[in-house]
Amino acid sequence: MGLINGVTTEVARGYLATLTVTNRAENTTKETITGKELPASVVVISPEARARLVQAIAEPITAEQQAKNSEELAKTKSSGQGPSVNLGYALFNDPYTSWDARTFTPLLSMSAANTQTAMDEFAAALHDVLAEGQVGRNQYDNSDTSEAMALTLTQSKLHKLIEKYVSGDNQKQANEIADEMISLRVTIRERQTLLGAQDTLTLAMRHGTRDMQESARDYLSQVKSATARPQVELAGMMEAMKSGRDMDSVFSTFADLIRATPNPDNKAQLSIDGALSQLEVYRQQWQAFTEKYAS
Repeated sequence: MGLINGVTTEVARGYLATLTVTNRAENTTKETITGKELPASVVVISPEARARLVQAIAEPITAEQQAKNSEELAKTKSSGQGPSVNLGYALFNDPYTSWDARTFTPLLSMSAANTQTAMDEFAAALHDVLAEGQVGRNQYDNSDTSEAMALTLTQSKLHKLIEKYVSGDNQKQANEIADEMISLRVTIRERQTLLGAQDTLTLAMRHGTRDMQESARDYLSQVKSATARPQVELAGMMEAMKSGRDMDSVFSTFADLIRATPNPDNKAQLSIDGALSQLEVYRQQWQAFTEKYAS
């Protein structure tokens, strides 16, 4: 039997003591005020008990008791609830990041603080990193060289966010999720590079000179052996980042790799200059990232 909310223990005892006791030999009992016959299974409250109930309900609850009740209610609510993923996050609604957001949704539930504020901040940080790493919206250059820089920097930024926001026992799994995403992008990049080399050779064989055909054939061979310029750039940039050197040295290596681009008759100079300008943008973004999300 549950007690009526707001009734004190003292009143409840009086209530129990004044219940009308029914005769088990009878199947009904008479209600004391109305005189109606009620089934024996119905508990009837005596007039005295009713008076005490009315008095207890009419008594105002003190401010202290109200505060205590509110505190207990808040504890009850919070005990069964944790932070929840908000589908309104920019991470999910920015067309440049919404696809990758599916991959990183599990990371949001690994927050070390396990609070809504921490989850919201983590989601915003992930959006910032993924948005900056999207080649196609760059100011100066959107070539495969800038893509190589973006992939390298994005992976490192993700690792730093995981270190900051994810609990220690979940960091290994979180880093694996981040690395898998980067690996998938690299795989797609490699596939596109191979298809581009094959298409170039096909066009050269149909419409090009002998020199063009030979050049296209050599490039395809380099792609298959992972020694083509885009592959060398990406491998060199990732190696520089993993070396643990300071970021000035890392960006210096990026610049050296860009300047090593074959440039016969200065035909590639425009592309080289664009990539170097984009490198400076990435440098500024990295500085802003470290200032904002430094542990």
